[in-house]
Amino acid sequence: MSDNLDKLLARLTASAADRSLVGLGDAVMTTIGRQRAEAVASRSLAPARVFAVCFSVAVGVAAGGMAAATATAEPQHFSIFSSQAHLAPSTLLEGAG
Repeated sequence: MSDNLDKLLARLTASAADRSLVGLGDAVMTTIGRQRAEAVASRSLAPARVFAVCFSVAVGVAAGGMAAATATAEPQHFSIFSSQAHLAPSTLLEGAG
């Protein structure tokens, strides 16, 4: 196994490079600078994101509370065989539900 690996590594060192490494350092530093700038921009938008999350939670709680209040305020009277029994097995099996 090691003889085969040695032969493969010797063949690899004897072959020419498949791409040039000129300018690689500059490209890496440019990418790092761009990612740092994006991180700064992302941090500056953090308060807006927190506000959006808090606002959406508040709207959801308010809407859910109002829905729960209206659901409990209206008495629901229906019998087992009425058409208002949406979860009755007969309506579910017929596909009407």
